[in-house]
Amino acid sequence: MKYTILCLLFLTLVPCVLFAQDVPEPRDPFLFTLGVRLLGVDIGLGYIVSDTSSGDPDTILWAIAGGGYEWLNFFRDPNNEEYDGSYMPGIYDPEESPYYVRVGGRFDLGIAQGILFNKQPGHNLFEAFAFYRIRYDFPLDNTEVTELLFDSSPPETDGLFQNSVIAGLTWHDLDTSDPHLTINGIYAETSVEWGPEWLMNDLAGRADFLRFNLTAKGFLLLFDIAPREKLNLLSGYAGFFFAADYCLGDTIPLNIQQTIGGRNSRWGLGYAVRGYEDARFDGQLKAVLNLEYRMNISQFNIGLGNVTPGIVIFFDSGYYDYVYYDNSGFLFSAGAGVYINLLGFTSLTFYTAFPFSRELAAGGWWMPFAIDFDAHF
Repeated sequence: MKYTILCLLFLTLVPCVLFAQDVPEPRDPFLFTLGVRLLGVDIGLGYIVSDTSSGDPDTILWAIAGGGYEWLNFFRDPNNEEYDGSYMPGIYDPEESPYYVRVGGRFDLGIAQGILFNKQPGHNLFEAFAFYRIRYDFPLDNTEVTELLFDSSPPETDGLFQNSVIAGLTWHDLDTSDPHLTINGIYAETSVEWGPEWLMNDLAGRADFLRFNLTAKGFLLLFDIAPREKLNLLSGYAGFFFAADYCLGDTIPLNIQQTIGGRNSRWGLGYAVRGYEDARFDGQLKAVLNLEYRMNISQFNIGLGNVTPGIVIFFDSGYYDYVYYDNSGFLFSAGAGVYINLLGFTSLTFYTAFPFSRELAAGGWWMPFAIDFDAHF
């Protein structure tokens, strides 16, 4: 009899214990993102409206706001051809004319709905998203310098108020939880962004465009000589980033032509291919492939958290096509740099690069110094 009672207790308690172990702990419903500009910031706040302890995919409401005072580039001559420093040298100076200042702000409001959930890191594995985007850009004319932007007079020369909607899918299988700051896994995204003129895109300036984007990045841990140590001693991993971007429309604004889109856009094709001037080689079609090796050196603690220095070696390639007129080509570059990760929150990366398929606009085959906030991808 006593064995029967013990068996019944065992059969009753074991499933309860197993069930209790399978129930995930409630997670903080608030999410936070930070994007740093040279003189500005973009802050994102997300709130998980679904039950964070259920283990089901998350439903997240997002609001992103920011702005800044930025030094930007415009590498086209008044004929809308690519500017390479040789156009009217007595009037335009390749050291000054392509550069201008812009002030502006943005506000995004949207939702992300999980389709599959990754319980181990505790975030959506497969997700659909949709955002409404508002931005305002206003370039500042420096009357002491003959600037290409104002001589070329794109629609946003006197300011641009732009509205668009973006929707897409993401696959997020990156593991960024390692305290030694190595990364493993894959992230992929596809999106469509639409900014028709009738969506209040003729109130200031003009915009009328459609953009398609495909982005993917992946990382592979190569070694960690002391994986059980609290502080990293020496570890290394490799990564790749790929993006293809195509935009079309009656009036494509500069912030679309000069960037590679998605949820988080970047300058392109210059900058996306390091060693070339930011936003040079813009156009309707852009594709980039970055290959990178990163090595984290010994961490040290400063009380508030860990600081992690490291080195990076990279090879970049890309392709651009203006589509509407005859100008296209491939870009290649290689380089190396050093970085320092602050408290696991953000990084500063300093690098030097050698573009070896096209010269810089001011001449030369070496960009001696550049800086990235956070990792390049």
